[in-house]
Amino acid sequence: MYILCILRSAIIKKQNILKKNLLIFFGLILITTAAFAQTDPCSIVYKNSSGIPRTRLMGIHENLLLVSDTGSYKIVNTDKIARIKFDNGKYWKTGAAFGAGIGFIGGFLVYQIWGKKKIKFLPKDATLGVMGLFTIPCAVIGGLIGMAFKNIDVYELSKLNSFVKAKEIKYIIKDHAQYK
Repeated sequence: MYILCILRSAIIKKQNILKKNLLIFFGLILITTAAFAQTDPCSIVYKNSSGIPRTRLMGIHENLLLVSDTGSYKIVNTDKIARIKFDNGKYWKTGAAFGAGIGFIGGFLVYQIWGKKKIKFLPKDATLGVMGLFTIPCAVIGGLIGMAFKNIDVYELSKLNSFVKAKEIKYIIKDHAQYK
């Protein structure tokens, strides 16, 4: 009986050690992912019109901002910052989605209105006709139109006081985080 009690206590100790190790492991994973949190590339413009192009925002403490600039880290006073600009690319995906939707609806209406009549340019299979003649070409056209427009987020911070500017930069870091 005594041996069973010793074995039971050894098993319980082993389970507690396993639980502690798992907690430590998950804690380290959380710490490392938070440590490498950064934003997409952005440009910081100072009040004197100079700035840091193509940098990443790492974190903020009170009114000091940590940024990552090509191989080095810099600490920037938020009082100097006039604006932060993110270049998010172009709207080609949105244009293609809208174009595909409009093409699908247009093709569906064409087949509902003229599908029963024998029109030569319409294929007999409605799915093939809607996809081939309307949806895909309209998606390509919408994507090309979307490539003409840039997706740029500009945050104007020059007129804010230090406290509000720090809050706004915290929001910007969360909004443009690379690993959400």
